[in-house]
Amino acid sequence: MSDSAGEPLSIVVEGMLVPPGEVLWQALTDPDLIAQWFMPSDFEAEAGHKFTFKSGPIGDWDGQFQGEVIDAQPYWRLQYSMRGGSPNVEGFGHSMDTVLTWTLSPLPNGTHVRLEHAGFTEDSKAVFNIMNSENGWAAVINRFAKVVVQLHENG
Repeated sequence: MSDSAGEPLSIVVEGMLVPPGEVLWQALTDPDLIAQWFMPSDFEAEAGHKFTFKSGPIGDWDGQFQGEVIDAQPYWRLQYSMRGGSPNVEGFGHSMDTVLTWTLSPLPNGTHVRLEHAGFTEDSKAVFNIMNSENGWAAVINRFAKVVVQLHENG
């Protein structure tokens, strides 16, 4: 997070998971698996692919986030934009234009996972505060970890 006025805010979450990067990559890029830990989508891990994450509507916002894959380097790095919301919605669902970067790094006993969700502005600070709370990315990452472990165990 930046503490300078006017500079974009970022959320960084990182940790280690035992399964190899190939398993994590599958959970990050398969639309059926993404729906289990994040939101339903028509995601494809191909640079330039435009997709939609579907959440529930709030106020005058239809509940859809538009995104585009910026970078997709299998088992290592995935980056995509995430835009959506309405200026008329307070909190989650307020307008935002952000970028998510997932980085996977092999470790002797697993994979280091780093997520940076960047680009929150003063206008989208309420969304930042929600996503930076225990009900935001922390909860999403816990769901992601469960999907990854199940995928690895059933693999």
